[in-house]
Amino acid sequence: MKSKVSLLAIVGSQRKNGNSYYLAKTVFESLPVSYKTIQLAEKNIGFCTLCEQCKDGGDCVLQDDFNEILKEMQAADGIVFSSPKYLFVGSKFLAFLERLDTLVHMRKHGGYEHKAEKPNSELFSGKPFCIFLTSGTGQVENEILRIAEEYIEALGLKPVFSDRTPHLGVNVKTGDAKGKVLHNKEAIEECREVVARMVNLIERAPHKRLKERKNQL
Repeated sequence: MKSKVSLLAIVGSQRKNGNSYYLAKTVFESLPVSYKTIQLAEKNIGFCTLCEQCKDGGDCVLQDDFNEILKEMQAADGIVFSSPKYLFVGSKFLAFLERLDTLVHMRKHGGYEHKAEKPNSELFSGKPFCIFLTSGTGQVENEILRIAEEYIEALGLKPVFSDRTPHLGVNVKTGDAKGKVLHNKEAIEECREVVARMVNLIERAPHKRLKERKNQL
């Protein structure tokens, strides 16, 4: 029986249909959930200009795909971030996280030089997330995973951890060629376990969005 849980994958790779995409797709297809996948490789994501115009709670004023993706994140019951490691995480994924974190910061503090009278920095209200970082032939340092996780948790999202080291997320060795990740069955199973745990958490303690959808059925 298919769950009523709806998940979203944000794929941070700068190439379309790379290993980070195949990893998320394979995990989602193994679970009885509804899901969407957004590949940043297909999206226009500009750099934050620190204009501070989002400080009063409005959307980002840059004319790109950021606001559309943010709305999809807010509509989902849980979020999976799947991204490759380059020198750090990919620059497009990092720019996207910077946009999200700057939005929270500006709403919370009313810009850099002011304090908002009624701070409104809520974006996700404890919505669960997990993170997968992929690498070609090298290793993903745990420090990179930790920093990426802290960027995301600062948004108000709640991390779902793995039972295995390094716990904060899953480091996945993929090989360089597209689709090579499909050979790493052990890592795929670990990712599947983490997402299944997230689904279970949502079903046992559904947040407001899921409750509203169930009441409409």
